[in-house]
Amino acid sequence: MSEIEPVVRLLRDLVAIASVNPCFEDGMGEKEIAEFVVAYAQKAGLEVHRIPVEEGRENILVGLIGQGTETVLWETHMDTVTAQGMTISPFDPKLEGGKIFGRGACDAKASLAAMLQALVEVAKRGSPPRTVWLAAVVDEENGFRGVQKLMESGFRADYAVVGEPTELNIAIAHKGTVRGSIITRGISAHSSQPERGVNAILKMARVLLALERYDAELKMQVHPLVGSPTLTATVIQGGRGLNLVPDFCQVKVDRRTLPNEDPAVAWEDLKRFLQTQPELLEFEVEVGEPELLNWGMEIPADSVPVQRLSIACQQVGLQSQIIGVRYTSDASFLVRNGIPAMLFGPGSIEQAHTADEWVAVEQVIAAQKVFEVLAMMPNP
Repeated sequence: MSEIEPVVRLLRDLVAIASVNPCFEDGMGEKEIAEFVVAYAQKAGLEVHRIPVEEGRENILVGLIGQGTETVLWETHMDTVTAQGMTISPFDPKLEGGKIFGRGACDAKASLAAMLQALVEVAKRGSPPRTVWLAAVVDEENGFRGVQKLMESGFRADYAVVGEPTELNIAIAHKGTVRGSIITRGISAHSSQPERGVNAILKMARVLLALERYDAELKMQVHPLVGSPTLTATVIQGGRGLNLVPDFCQVKVDRRTLPNEDPAVAWEDLKRFLQTQPELLEFEVEVGEPELLNWGMEIPADSVPVQRLSIACQQVGLQSQIIGVRYTSDASFLVRNGIPAMLFGPGSIEQAHTADEWVAVEQVIAAQKVFEVLAMMPNP
């Protein structure tokens, strides 16, 4: 486990490139890191394609054409969350105590480095038994436009491994997400005469208590791999001034769904629940259209792709477990387009998005080896 390991140098180079999603105020996007991936892949003689997603943002498809008919996709994302509020220098990747620190080190540049370096090493051995494509996509941390564009381009594969921090376990299921807004309205008045107005914030207080009950009802369902569905109030805004009775209040909510739930139906169920609560019937509760919708996913534990990845992990000396995760990912878009997909990668979700984000170098090196074995595994 040395700093001179190529995958370690690659990961540090990737972390040093700021690729914060433009949805955050400090976000400059993925353009610079995409150019780096292109140059690195071309230098190794790998096939490279660009897939434009929107102005200044494009997916990078890196390929190694194999001898057989099987096509495997390794997919992960280039964007990160905001670097604001970090307690370390976000883009000056330090290697200390066997860990690399920096924004994106864990989520998900460690996976990107392991996948890309594995392709470089496999290419040195000639044509592998199968064709392998690495898709480095944009916008996973916001709207999933990168993976959606990849599917719209017509790309297809026999199965996929999506790089996310799973601590080198194999995640075959994850939750879905639907997010949107709930609004209450009131009547403005001078705060010295509150009886002349209607307080929208106090209305919302009743809504929030109802949402708390709804979340408790959701938790009565339990999925064996991903746990229970949840509902979380995440952002609240209301009022127009310190001396005005508020005539408006909005709360944004995040509903996490089980793999077999339709997120659009889940949103309608929430709307019906609020429309039937006795303490809310005396005023209107406006539930907007979903602002983000992503399905959960699940594939069989005994499926061929899962078994192959399990064997690759064993050959590297890992004791990887079959798990589910509570977050969502690009994998659901692949599964819904007929590509069985698993989540696998170095790092823990506990370190993702944190103020001192880091990943264990040992896991990055092990992940690279797993991807090499997976690429070179003999066809059945």
